[in-house]
Amino acid sequence: MFKTTHFGFDWGEFITGVALLIGAVVMLRNPGATMLTLSFIFAIIAITRGIATLAAFSKLHEMTGGRAWISLLAGIVDVLVGALFLFNLETGVIALSYFFAIWFLIDSIANLLNASHLREAGMVWFILNILFDILSIFISLLLFMQPVLSAVGIVTILAMFFVVWGINALVLAFARRYL
Repeated sequence: MFKTTHFGFDWGEFITGVALLIGAVVMLRNPGATMLTLSFIFAIIAITRGIATLAAFSKLHEMTGGRAWISLLAGIVDVLVGALFLFNLETGVIALSYFFAIWFLIDSIANLLNASHLREAGMVWFILNILFDILSIFISLLLFMQPVLSAVGIVTILAMFFVVWGINALVLAFARRYL
């Protein structure tokens, strides 16, 4: 009923929006550097996760017994993979590219294997879905053969996200003038 504060122009959102849009442009102009940065971030996360898992091993072993050894092994693998990526970022870039190719291939095969439920919606939908799933499998296999294409795709998707998020931040900045 009684509005005592006025939000006003949101400079924080405005600066965030501009920074995201600049980030998107930089990412698209320098996809190699973007992938190296992603590889570095993944390395740090893997090492941190591995250390946290190793640090919790003794308590986990007390609580679960022999099953905790799996976590110990996972923690060691996390640290080793993180160290490999950290000291050889190019390997990390290639690994991330293959990761996306594997992910897309598995999802495409799963969709293809589950397409039969669309017969009830009509043969056109069923056939379209089958065709797109086969196309997706083909593209996934291309990504295996061309990991650089996969890396560029990752950068493009991230840049698109930054653009959308940046524009939304700018909209919020201007819209809050009326609050």
